[in-house]
Amino acid sequence: MSEPMPHEVTPTTVWIAALELLARQAGAGSSSEDLHQRLVAVGRQLTGFDFCAVLLPDESRTQLLIRAWAGLDTFYVEQINSRNPLTLGSTARQSPSSRAYTSGVSVWVSDITQHADFTQWSGPARAQGYRTLLAVPLRAGDQIVGTFNCYNREVIAPDPQLRHLVEALTDFASAALEITRLRQAETGRMNQLEDLNQELRDRQVRDERSQELHRRLTDVALTNSDLAHLAQESAQMVGAGFLRIVDESGFVLAQAGSDSVEDPAPEDSNSAVVLLHGEAAARIEAFGVTLDPDMAARALEHAATVCALLLLRDRTAAEAEARFRDDLIGDLCSGDPERRTAARQRALRANLLVDEVQVVVMKDQSEGSAAKADNSPLGRRMRSISSRRPRLVCGRLGDYWVALWPAEEGAGDIAATLRHSAIGSQVHAVVASASGSGDLARAFRMARGALELGGSQAPLVRTIEDLGVVGLLLQLEDQTAVASFSDRVLGALRQSDLERSTDLILTLRTYLAHDCRADVSAQELFVHKNTISQRLRRIEKLTGLSLASPSDILQFSAALAADGIRAASGPSATER
Repeated sequence: MSEPMPHEVTPTTVWIAALELLARQAGAGSSSEDLHQRLVAVGRQLTGFDFCAVLLPDESRTQLLIRAWAGLDTFYVEQINSRNPLTLGSTARQSPSSRAYTSGVSVWVSDITQHADFTQWSGPARAQGYRTLLAVPLRAGDQIVGTFNCYNREVIAPDPQLRHLVEALTDFASAALEITRLRQAETGRMNQLEDLNQELRDRQVRDERSQELHRRLTDVALTNSDLAHLAQESAQMVGAGFLRIVDESGFVLAQAGSDSVEDPAPEDSNSAVVLLHGEAAARIEAFGVTLDPDMAARALEHAATVCALLLLRDRTAAEAEARFRDDLIGDLCSGDPERRTAARQRALRANLLVDEVQVVVMKDQSEGSAAKADNSPLGRRMRSISSRRPRLVCGRLGDYWVALWPAEEGAGDIAATLRHSAIGSQVHAVVASASGSGDLARAFRMARGALELGGSQAPLVRTIEDLGVVGLLLQLEDQTAVASFSDRVLGALRQSDLERSTDLILTLRTYLAHDCRADVSAQELFVHKNTISQRLRRIEKLTGLSLASPSDILQFSAALAADGIRAASGPSATER
């Protein structure tokens, strides 16, 4: 066993200069890594040890790793950090460094070759060439954050004075590290506060911009503007190349921007939903927005609020206008002369056209109920036509839409207007002429009857004259005579159907509708051809007419038409 060598201590003046340099580095805001590196360099210089190192726990705090060193070989550092780790938490085989970290008391090993617990690390130590080890706890505040290790090639006996100097150096370094940590924390807080201030400034700018957008949009609402003006203002505010306002059915209420945009996809847009009474009433879609996304979203939300106000205003006005026109149509087409006269006076005061008109009766065959007819596609289109032609009287009467169209316009002109307004293919109309406002009730009954009898077939708009015999019968003033003619020809057949369920009238109607072909009629009614022949002979016997006679066939056709007219033109519950 070799004798411990005396250890020389660096003069005090050198210590003071080195510590001053370490303090200045801490005050200058150096990082912890820089201070660790400065500590091992200063420690090696001041203490006279051959090697120095700073060991810190890993992220899992299960082992110590060499993070800064002076004089040690890189190979040794890799051996300790990777293959021979200095584990923490186990008291059985703890290294001196681990004991110093765990206990908070410095550990001096004079000769590692004589230290039984150092066997695991003796190989790397011999390769590095040191025999004496001093491990001193490294603190930050009241926490132990690592160890400061000093290594020497020659054996050094425990020296209280040297231990004290190394501990003092470590404490000084701990204070410097704490200063660095506090400065870093302060810098972090300052940066955080600066970020918060910048965020507040940005938010203030956004709020001011948002208030400006809100002011502009509020002006739109307060200056009696319309949806077109709102669309134009909104497009300018968000820098949109194209903006549109559509209702829930996809109908474009207003738009602004380039007309070159064809069928823009909704997923390519910034959008906002317009709510009325908690339900979606419309949607604003902006395409090619150049404004900041957050500001654009705010602007569109403000626009949606103003749009809701405009829609509510327009809807309220439209509902009042609709009630006025519905009542007007009902009174003009009623059977009460006094109501018709009073309605005519109201229409003239409103500058509406009621004298030189023709009655157009429309019905959407796809509508199962009139409950929501005002909000149906046909209802919206008819309101739209009324808004574009302010003198046109248009309203609902029961299940029908009735319009008083200028008399000089033909069926083709009416059909063109309806098609231009995107009236669906399930909508059909019949036009009936009226000699004046007092004749509107008769014209309505004719058009309604024609619509129920044959007006649901192509083309879109038909006149009474287009319906042939049916149209001629509808124009007769004495509908009682029409009903009597029907009873005279078909009365016996109707009685037989009622008493025996023979379906004679249905058979006759089907037979005439299929060009008097018994085989086709049999297929249509799902009976044998002989059954049709028997029924036809029964019809001839009961009526005294011949189905082989053209004149008798004409009587049958007219009687069937009269029978349909009586059913279709009876008093309506909607006629007040």
